[in-house]
Amino acid sequence: MPITSSPPPVRTGSASRAPSAARAPKKSMTEQREEALNGFGQLAQAPLIALRQYADVGAISIHWPNISREVAGLAETQEQVARLVDPLIRIGPFTGLIAAVLPMILQIGVNHNKVPAGAMGTVPAASLTAQVEANLAAVELQALQAQAEAEKQAALMREQITRTREEYVNANSQGAGE
Repeated sequence: MPITSSPPPVRTGSASRAPSAARAPKKSMTEQREEALNGFGQLAQAPLIALRQYADVGAISIHWPNISREVAGLAETQEQVARLVDPLIRIGPFTGLIAAVLPMILQIGVNHNKVPAGAMGTVPAASLTAQVEANLAAVELQALQAQAEAEKQAALMREQITRTREEYVNANSQGAGE
């Protein structure tokens, strides 16, 4: 199930301009219905992927777009179909969010031995634990190295301050004795 995202639109000129969506042609109700139904089909694939029912995922990806197109066309003439389909238009924008959250939920299920690793990119909990521990150790090591370097620099500066004060005192005491 592909999850795609596009970068935000590049703004040029004044901020008071109308958004680029105002310039794009508005989709017909049939196109909106078809798009909503296609999103619903993609959402239906997510649990099948989680359950490793890949043949079913393939069947949906091949056939669902045609079903969506036909149902959207049918909704043009059949009010009862339109009443079932039209709420999906409002839900449509959230299908991407659901599809993005689902792998995290599955990974948490894997972490607690409720779901087998491998579904939707999940990995064994031990793998994540090792990665997080390695990252934390790297951050700690970097902090300790930075601290050690700072302490070394501070010690060198304190020595330089001491030498400079001694030189200043010696210079002033020689100048006072002349």
